[in-house]
Amino acid sequence: MNEFPHGAHHEPHILRFPNAAPSGSSEVTPAAEPETPARSVLVFSPRPGARQLLADDVRKRGMSVCETDSPDAMLFHLSRQEFSCCIIDDADNVSRMQEVNAAIRSHSRSAQVLCIVGEDSRWGRETVPTFECEVIERPYTASRFGAALLNALRRGELIRENEKLRRQLLNRNLMDLVGSTAAMQSLRESIRIAADDDRTVLVRGEPGSGTTLIAEGLHRCSRRAARPFLRIDCSLHSVETLELQLFGENTPDGVPGYLQMAEGGSIRLDNVDTVALPFQRRLAQLLEQRAASLLRGSVESPNIRFIAATHGDLNRLAMEGRFRDDLLQHLSGITLQSPPLRVRVNDIPLLVEHFITQVSLKEGRPPRQISAEGLRTLEAHPWPGTVRELQNVIERVCTVDVNDSIGPDDLRPWMHNNDPDDVSVDGMGMTLREMERKLIESTFARCNGNRERTAQILKIGLRTLSGKLREYGYPPRGGPGSNLKRMPAGSTVPTGMPADSDGQERRAA
Repeated sequence: MNEFPHGAHHEPHILRFPNAAPSGSSEVTPAAEPETPARSVLVFSPRPGARQLLADDVRKRGMSVCETDSPDAMLFHLSRQEFSCCIIDDADNVSRMQEVNAAIRSHSRSAQVLCIVGEDSRWGRETVPTFECEVIERPYTASRFGAALLNALRRGELIRENEKLRRQLLNRNLMDLVGSTAAMQSLRESIRIAADDDRTVLVRGEPGSGTTLIAEGLHRCSRRAARPFLRIDCSLHSVETLELQLFGENTPDGVPGYLQMAEGGSIRLDNVDTVALPFQRRLAQLLEQRAASLLRGSVESPNIRFIAATHGDLNRLAMEGRFRDDLLQHLSGITLQSPPLRVRVNDIPLLVEHFITQVSLKEGRPPRQISAEGLRTLEAHPWPGTVRELQNVIERVCTVDVNDSIGPDDLRPWMHNNDPDDVSVDGMGMTLREMERKLIESTFARCNGNRERTAQILKIGLRTLSGKLREYGYPPRGGPGSNLKRMPAGSTVPTGMPADSDGQERRAA
């Protein structure tokens, strides 16, 4: 095949520039059909003849072309369209290549770069480009150009497929972070970005807003997912026990600390705002040593990523002198904020469905339904306890044996009262003691008198449950009718009558 230097042939025909684009660019792709990255190529050349030949060569291979003759026009098109490949002519003479490459990586992450240089250029041979690209030296053959373009498209396709798989894996790893609002989408994207970074992460949020789920999801999405993930609740430890937990016993036969046990994995520091000042200095030194090792690429410090979580305001604590500034600086390299439920009210239907499904799987019963009025009741509530409070309400109302559809009257008894001086839990006058009895009796009935299962669902001890049932008038465990409520005097129904399928006693007609 004959060799030919591009740019040495006929002059191009006149092209009309779109009004929105900067001067020096020409858009020749069909306006009515949006281009997909797999078949859209950006061609840049300051020379009209060379630009036309490059564009024609790309079109012959079944791809659409966007032509431009200035770096500013390249930046304009890169900010508005994603390309599969960017062909840059006279790349060794373009003074703003770093800026152009940054724009390519920012707006078209999978786009590949082909750089065409002169025959006597040292760029790509003696001078190595500071960014990833394939260099084609003039003169080149059509087969050489076609092979380079095809390889670039294949690499871009592999990158897009890999990104798609990464996002699918991310969605599976973050399944517990339920929600489709902008706040949750932004949070998931922030976790995806932070997962690829090895710096310390600070997770902030109100109690019950999901800081634990964020920390766990961050570890699962990182390359450390197969390594240990250990947790330390700083609020439960003194300075001495924190020292022992992290560093272990300094003896030949001593107990290893988390820094040794979590090698290659992550350590979660919950309630980091409660760390005593004497230990804050030691923790700041540890994080500083690790940051320096990351910067130098050395292995002087343990290969562990720290994820700190707090419900407090560390900036305010630092201003009050109760939290060290240097520790705050090391913790705040990457910050993830957990949004409270009141700013993501539109996520309530998805959360309710998620929690109802969890309860049905745990109890082995069909999932309940919630009415539109019930959802409106939940959406109107301020939720001071955020997502955890909503979860508790749904779990309790699903445990109580009520109608198949959950309505407002079923929900209100379990929702917190905003008036602390009101002894009743809802407007109907139900007290906390009455609510407890309703929950225990309804759960006992749903479990058909099985005390072990009832205690397991209510998460209380078996002896505690038996004591409560005796208080409510149930026979002692193991005696006749111990799974049924004792009938009042004068009733015609025997004490030991079996329960029906719903756990309720059959009454005489």
